[in-house]
Amino acid sequence: MALQTLFVETPERAQVLAIVGNLKEEQVRQSDDDGITQTVTGRAGIVLGKDVKIPNPVSLRPYRTFREVEQPESKFVLRLTQGKEGELPCALFEADGGAWKLEAMLKIRTYLAGALSAAEKTGLTGSRSSSRTGVSILA
Repeated sequence: MALQTLFVETPERAQVLAIVGNLKEEQVRQSDDDGITQTVTGRAGIVLGKDVKIPNPVSLRPYRTFREVEQPESKFVLRLTQGKEGELPCALFEADGGAWKLEAMLKIRTYLAGALSAAEKTGLTGSRSSSRTGVSILA
């Protein structure tokens, strides 16, 4: 399941996994016949194993940038729908209007500034020039 592999482990992710893990598809038909009249009731759809309040929106942190950088949190709307027989489709829809991109850029900038500062303190930076290419490189 993509939710287990493509999202940072958080309590909110665990809550969504618990909801999705308790889904069942159910088709029920009840028939009552008293000899004179017959009543047939049919029901089909997705059933939760227990009554659960589905949180919406839910805050999740998908892996969308470098793994070394703290992943930005975004709001998602969880929707459960009825699919073909035997399928239990559910979907997450991004609900932050792309604001995660700005947060990701700030986190990357902060990470790189910290890494550069640490490298400068240890003396690992400096300008050197490659004689073959004439390109100056900051290491």
